[in-house]
Amino acid sequence: MEIIFDVVIPVFVVILCGWSSCKYWGLPRESVDILNQYVLRFAVPPMLFLATANASINDLVNPLFIAAFFLSSLITMFIGVFCYRGMKSKGVIDATVLALICGWGNTIYMGVPLAFYMFGEKGTIAVVVATLTTNMVFILWLSFFSNLKKSGNHFQKIWSTFIGMFCKSPVLIAPVIGGIFSYYSLSIPTPIYNLFSMLAPSAAPVALFAMGASLVGLNLKGEKKQLVWVSIVKVIVNPLIALGVVLFLGLEPYWAASVILLSALPTGTMVFIFAKQHDKRVSLASSGIMLTTILSLFSLAIILPLLQAWVK
Repeated sequence: MEIIFDVVIPVFVVILCGWSSCKYWGLPRESVDILNQYVLRFAVPPMLFLATANASINDLVNPLFIAAFFLSSLITMFIGVFCYRGMKSKGVIDATVLALICGWGNTIYMGVPLAFYMFGEKGTIAVVVATLTTNMVFILWLSFFSNLKKSGNHFQKIWSTFIGMFCKSPVLIAPVIGGIFSYYSLSIPTPIYNLFSMLAPSAAPVALFAMGASLVGLNLKGEKKQLVWVSIVKVIVNPLIALGVVLFLGLEPYWAASVILLSALPTGTMVFIFAKQHDKRVSLASSGIMLTTILSLFSLAIILPLLQAWVK
């Protein structure tokens, strides 16, 4: 029970503060965009860089953990899209949005704080690896799909699109550079280390606050049966699938707990942005993010103490 009061409740109180500030206390909606930009460009990248630069290369390159996380996500996405007739996906993009609602967790805004508060600085390593690999795969998928109907050298176009999207994401660049520092045992210059050490601690609280503020305007609407289905799949089925996968693969307790924690996170806000860009399942994405975030307060209150006891 201690972890509920020490971690879960404080996390959701910060989210509630962000939501209340934007909903009732006069925080302008424009400020939410600024907070999100700060988190994604100035706070999280230094934190990811320091985490990977100070980690061992064996922790950063952990094929079994990556396989377990991806397998859990893919099985969950398959169940979410194809195991309920009411979903009726229409086309690749529509199916992609549905899959992301069911299996794409909020690793940056919630995964980072929860993992850090549960396992310390080591806890962020699993989040870094999961975020980096899943985002790269997703960018590669978008690059492939966006160039599918274009003529010419498809491989070159896909690669160019992938590199262009990668270079625009500090969240991806930072851990890769940190991994290079780790691999070659490079020392971080003191001014850079001090600067990043000042910015990194702000990532978790500001991310949670910004996430809460971002929930303002998201409503529970649309097809209720579909909303209930995707929420159950994300909050309940996903961590149960992850538990089965890590037991089957025989992961060490810390890495197994990390897979389950990441799988238990609510749907990430990126899904709504992607749905809105392609005008697919926008209402369901919005409602799914809101409802899974609310439900995760209760599910994480059960899951986190069990994971902490397992790791100990």
